[in-house]
Amino acid sequence: MDYWNKIHICGLLAARYGYRNYLEITTSETGLRFREAQVLGFDHCSRLVYRHDGREIDGLPVTYSSPTENIEAALDAIADSAVAYDIILVDGHHTYNCASRDMAQAFRLLAPGGSMVVHDCYPTSPEVATPEYHQGEWCGVSYKAYLDFVLGNSSLNYLTIDTDYGCGIILKPRNPVRAIRNRARVLAQRRMRAEWQALGLDYDATFAMVRRRPDLLRLSNLGRLREVLSEI
Repeated sequence: MDYWNKIHICGLLAARYGYRNYLEITTSETGLRFREAQVLGFDHCSRLVYRHDGREIDGLPVTYSSPTENIEAALDAIADSAVAYDIILVDGHHTYNCASRDMAQAFRLLAPGGSMVVHDCYPTSPEVATPEYHQGEWCGVSYKAYLDFVLGNSSLNYLTIDTDYGCGIILKPRNPVRAIRNRARVLAQRRMRAEWQALGLDYDATFAMVRRRPDLLRLSNLGRLREVLSEI
């Protein structure tokens, strides 16, 4: 199968589940594929860009923006729009605090039965997975925030596709209570969560664990993506 990026994953999810309203949370230096998202034909295709330096991005409008990392006003504007987003791409600033905040807010905005796609969940080397920003290739610690999020909620179905630095897929259950139905799976997740949390903020250790434990991420490849989605 040819190389797929994060927007291809969003397109496949939209086609499978009939999603109509798309939102992305990015910065002026991340995302950068909004034009491709618009081509998918969503009824509503919006983006929230923070750390926005005011320059034009790909010649298309920025729906909601903030010059800083504070996105409260933009989130209020999204809430006022009353659009129910059923697919949201999270590809913001890759520090732990920003990535955690972006996922939490995106999940809050996501309609029940919707999907969230999180970029940079499977970084390729320690050099690109540093907690501090540096110019050039940088995934930061989005993978750490992603695993903290999914391992902390047993009602979530998630998987990670090994393409484009790792694309995490989180499905928001329509009924969180009924979603917790496999006791063995819940217990296994609790064990993984305890092992993961014991590493704390030792980013060398968390990166090493992610690379040697694909079960943490529920890592899958593109060839099995459709098959895996039919199972969850």
